[in-house]
Amino acid sequence: MKEYYKSTRLARLLTKFVMQDISEGEKKELVSLARKAGVNIQKIIQDVAEKEMTLGNDDAEIETGKKVWLSIENELKRPKRHVGRLLLRYAAIIIVCLGLSGGFYLYMNQVDDTGREIVLLENETVLEFPSGHSVVLTDKTNVLDIIRQNTVPLEKKSTSAPELYKVRVLCGATRTIILEDSTTVVLYPGSELQFPEFFSLDERSVMLLGEGYFNVKRDSTRPFTVNTEQVSIEVLGTSFNVRAYKEEQTIETVLVSGKVMLNGTTVLQPNQMAIFDCGNRQIKIEEVNADVYRERSRGMFVFDNRTLDEIMHEFSQWFGFEYSFEDSALKNKKFRLRLPHMDRFDQLMILMEKTGEIRFLVSGNHIKIKNGKE
Repeated sequence: MKEYYKSTRLARLLTKFVMQDISEGEKKELVSLARKAGVNIQKIIQDVAEKEMTLGNDDAEIETGKKVWLSIENELKRPKRHVGRLLLRYAAIIIVCLGLSGGFYLYMNQVDDTGREIVLLENETVLEFPSGHSVVLTDKTNVLDIIRQNTVPLEKKSTSAPELYKVRVLCGATRTIILEDSTTVVLYPGSELQFPEFFSLDERSVMLLGEGYFNVKRDSTRPFTVNTEQVSIEVLGTSFNVRAYKEEQTIETVLVSGKVMLNGTTVLQPNQMAIFDCGNRQIKIEEVNADVYRERSRGMFVFDNRTLDEIMHEFSQWFGFEYSFEDSALKNKKFRLRLPHMDRFDQLMILMEKTGEIRFLVSGNHIKIKNGKE
């Protein structure tokens, strides 16, 4: 997990550096991370910019970073640079997303962002105790440590029912929770996870409202169950994503690895999505690229053939804005986008406008989406 954190952190700092939105403290952190990983920042930017000039622009997908990575990966052949290789991969993808060819770099610096600044909502993650008392968690808070301070001694666990805790991610960020069995859960904005202080000897069960990415610790004697309001997902040890927001009419389960069963009947294979219709209670299976959900859990905005309405809805959960479409036909226009997490949505708007397909008009906390070709 530390390697993934370093990779996405370096990528975000590189993004802020290029966008000229980096503090002195962050500059020092960027230099330190790059030095430890054996990464030459100046060479990355130079190589990627030159490569971008010759690749052509498939702007609607913004995925040329992978091609660039293949051309510069040879610089990192020594085994000790395994971490550096991972870091550079993310950096290359993000820099190409920013379009560091000369023309677009000038465009970014000349664009008038007056009145377009929209920043992340203030992150607030809350841990609710069984008593109803709650505390706001900081970035460094270890949820397990807090719970252990309030649990009964181990010898009493077999005879007493576990108390239930809740973690609520209100806005502006994700939160990774490590459960008692070492299962990890990445919670997305507007999500809530209810879980026991300890699992029983024969089962493990949690309740999800919202969206979470699960990496379940394998235990053949204790199946792991994720319950939503209308769907129950049972696994032994696997990675999967569940989206079950109250205001949405469907519940989506995507299997990344392993095997899961929905409502005791429907079995998913890797790279499949089960879509449960809350109205007619039917389940539809679709083939998907499950790597998208793994990348999202590691700190990227990734949309694979998603409608613009779905994309804007997710961004609104992070940045707290309202939005509308000048032409309703734009709602269903589909995109493939890979974008870094940023603190300001106006920076993401610049990248999305680079596709030439859309334009944004900002008025206060409201964004109007227009056809970019008009």
